[in-house]
Amino acid sequence: MSHQFLIKIQRVISILLFLSGQVSVFAQLGEDNLMPEIEIGFKTIATGNFYSNKGAASIDLPVLNEGEQVISDFSDSYFLIGARQKLYGGWRGQMVLGISFPDANSGLGQVFYNQVFLQVENQKNIFKVGRSTSQTTLLEFPTLRDDDALQYNYVLNPFSNGLNTEDNQYANVLEYTRIFGQRWYATAHGENYQDFENPNDFSLNGIGGSLVYRMPAAQIWNRGFLQEAGVSYNNYLTDRQEDNVDEVLTNIIGSVALNLKPDPVHFIDFKAQAIQNFGFDDIQEIVSYGDYTRTKSTGIYGSLRYVYRKLERPALMTSLGFGFKDFSNLGNNTNQWMGIASFFYRIGNNFDLVAQYRYSQNNGDLIPLLGENQHRFQVGLAYIFNKVFNSQFDDRNSILNLEHGYLK
Repeated sequence: MSHQFLIKIQRVISILLFLSGQVSVFAQLGEDNLMPEIEIGFKTIATGNFYSNKGAASIDLPVLNEGEQVISDFSDSYFLIGARQKLYGGWRGQMVLGISFPDANSGLGQVFYNQVFLQVENQKNIFKVGRSTSQTTLLEFPTLRDDDALQYNYVLNPFSNGLNTEDNQYANVLEYTRIFGQRWYATAHGENYQDFENPNDFSLNGIGGSLVYRMPAAQIWNRGFLQEAGVSYNNYLTDRQEDNVDEVLTNIIGSVALNLKPDPVHFIDFKAQAIQNFGFDDIQEIVSYGDYTRTKSTGIYGSLRYVYRKLERPALMTSLGFGFKDFSNLGNNTNQWMGIASFFYRIGNNFDLVAQYRYSQNNGDLIPLLGENQHRFQVGLAYIFNKVFNSQFDDRNSILNLEHGYLK
């Protein structure tokens, strides 16, 4: 075999090895393009809670025992992981798995699965199925924790026994949303809410719809006066056993968010939400938590917020909130109200010093059930983290948008 022939074979082998290496590289690149976008996010919040209560509650609601308490609290911290995948025809799919830490005496155990769902969407349509946040509120208010004003800014779950707030915030959901003009969101939804009397019943017991006008998040530096406005219609299918009584409990929510001073450095906004619970006519007194959620009521909650931004980053936020709920059909001046003052100071990248004071007052027939009043002061730290790997999409459905945030 000639020397020249060996040289030719060597060259051919070299070329083949080179080409195989390039094919391997391109195949790997192709694999990367087919790999989903991976996102993780979490919020850890830890506070010292100082309570002072007047009047004991007749039901074992969290932190409503008479006396004073000091407790280290890390409830409502959460961890989320998700993946988004390109689909055919301009669609994309998303999977999210999330856990949170509920209140210590909620009966939910050490952790609670708050987000477990699949979602497919394109530019104008969103389909979601699984466990996720329910359609029981329209706005996110600047409180320390999402449930700090839950009795005023959420439609309360009539199947709950009141021992934990997650009954009102999460449900097994089936939702469809249609987006018009990148600003109007029309949603039809059905839910299965936790029923403490039938914990293994996963049938449909909630249905409704909402229409929300929302300015795109991309216009954060070019805000108009109206940021968001919406209306929601919610029905609970209670399946009551008594004869000649209503079975559908209806609530209507209205909300508005206004940018009072849309300045990029000194920003002021106002948010308000009203909930009309049409209740059941046959419930004329409140002797249990079920009566409290199923009788007629009108609730409002509003907040005024100031945000200071330095070098285009939020550095400080203060807010004042007020809630009022009236049970006019009960008489005896039965109502409740609360006030909240919050302070948040950013001491590092997404690391905040937090403080909040809340006063709540119950009157009339609510005192034996919920206690008379409560002072609550909280101070602590919070840290929020978010990271995207193999980024492919916009942040319309960022994982952190699924849960409560306050300083944005």
